Amino acid sequence: MPGLPSKRNRSREWLLLLLTPLAFFLKDVFATIAVLSREPGITERAAMYYHLALLPGTIFVSAGDAIAVNLVIGVALGGFLYFALRLWGRRPTSHSR
Repeated sequence: MPGLPSKRNRSREWLLLLLTPLAFFLKDVFATIAVLSREPGITERAAMYYHLALLPGTIFVSAGDAIAVNLVIGVALGGFLYFALRLWGRRPTSHSR
């Protein structure tokens, strides 16, 4: 039926709800690993790069809590994309004959 998303496309839409927060989380984990690998001491430069890597969370909170904020932002962004695709897929299509 035209205008309705197929079953296969609906399963792909659910991936947005999972992959968006997962991408934010993995980005933050890799940033943490990169900073902690600079042991024995973390320089100011490394700390600055760590704060930049944790954006957008460090805009709102300190670096310690930025991972949780980034997860919330990822869930919100994934939910927005999911519902936008659902609404966009339900739009009636006009077929000119």
